[in-house]
Amino acid sequence: MDIKANSNYHDFSGLASLRKEASENAEEAIAPVAKQFEALFLQMMLKSMRAGVPEGGLFSDESTKMYEEMLDSQLSVTLAEQGGIGMAESISAQLRGPDAAAAKANGLDSGGGGMSGEGAALRSKLQQLSKQNHSNSIQDFSLSADKL
Repeated sequence: MDIKANSNYHDFSGLASLRKEASENAEEAIAPVAKQFEALFLQMMLKSMRAGVPEGGLFSDESTKMYEEMLDSQLSVTLAEQGGIGMAESISAQLRGPDAAAAKANGLDSGGGGMSGEGAALRSKLQQLSKQNHSNSIQDFSLSADKL
């Protein structure tokens, strides 16, 4: 899903479709959700910045505050669409894990969620061990995984 589909801050149907997509395919929803989070962070940052500016003068009534809030909300979404402050990329990289970041840096695409062949093999072995050792403690599980 593209964040541009919900490029208005007040588009709640776009957020609902993003939630639906995240429940269906979490891996593909990481980037748009990270951009939405960055937009919320930027909105809070802009709101804090406005609160630090002294009020007064010709444009200091309640309607001006309302329009400034609307401007800040839309500006935060637009900034996040255009790359923002890099927070969405960092969040996406961290949620995808170190294997995906290394594969992206090396130009590899293993098709296994960004894992190398060894990583995918280790994951399947650990999943098999976890199915066999349901009653054992985590320490026993890690010790049996070390023996591989």
